[in-house]
Amino acid sequence: MKVIVPKNAGVCWGVERAIDMAYQTIHESQYHKIVSLGPLVHNPEVVEDFKSKGVEVISDLKESQAGTVVFRSHGVPLNTYEEAKTKGLEVVDATCPFVKRSQNYARRFSRQGYFVVIVGDEKHPEMKSVRSFSPGPHLVTMNPKDLEKIPVDSKVGLIAQTTIPLTIFEAMVEAAQKRFPEVKTHDTICDATKIRQEEAAETARQVECMLIIGGKESSNTKKLTKICKEIQPKSYEIEHEREIDFSWFEGVKILGVTAGASTPVPVIQRVCSYILDNLSQKRIQQAI
Repeated sequence: MKVIVPKNAGVCWGVERAIDMAYQTIHESQYHKIVSLGPLVHNPEVVEDFKSKGVEVISDLKESQAGTVVFRSHGVPLNTYEEAKTKGLEVVDATCPFVKRSQNYARRFSRQGYFVVIVGDEKHPEMKSVRSFSPGPHLVTMNPKDLEKIPVDSKVGLIAQTTIPLTIFEAMVEAAQKRFPEVKTHDTICDATKIRQEEAAETARQVECMLIIGGKESSNTKKLTKICKEIQPKSYEIEHEREIDFSWFEGVKILGVTAGASTPVPVIQRVCSYILDNLSQKRIQQAI
């Protein structure tokens, strides 16, 4: 069986930067307590490795009294910076620069009097961070119908969650332009996200089965799965090779494998090797 892996599958620059910053912090703070505010990345293996090195994951700064706190790549709400300062915590801000850009646009639109529409999943930690930078009226949604909640005479500024498909953002922009007299937009979708989604779609068109590797909490992995399933119905999302059902590959000659932005490349390589090794063993057993 032939396996195709897109060139840019797996961990993105922003996540890799956050991981590197965390490891550097461990190296430089051997005698200080280090915590991560929320899982550093949506990958259980990476989180477990940090845990083995003494990095504790907390959900609230109230759980930490001293030492160093790492803010993950998704970003944190604006008031969290002041809270950390008040508690005397040393902050390592690993917020992805693309998320920082979204934060800045949200603040700028708000100061200019725009009703800020942030196109994304309101439950996602990135959105909880970005919306905090807009003190004025704002809305987080991916549903064009929600724009009807905004007064029709408003001037509206749109930005996007860094990991959403471009088609969703474009649909929101089109709906806004039809409803409001003044609409400004900033496409804040990460370039790496666009490329990864485009490559996943192109791969899905070439194969008879797709595997998408990523953490169960990873929003961008779920979006990759959705994109692939629309093209190749035999698309399966896994977090670990243990979840693979080899019946998926019956009759498959070309398999595609991609991964979310929090999945390290060695994990992709391990999954591919696991599949090929097991299929090889099955062939040997059948021959015997």
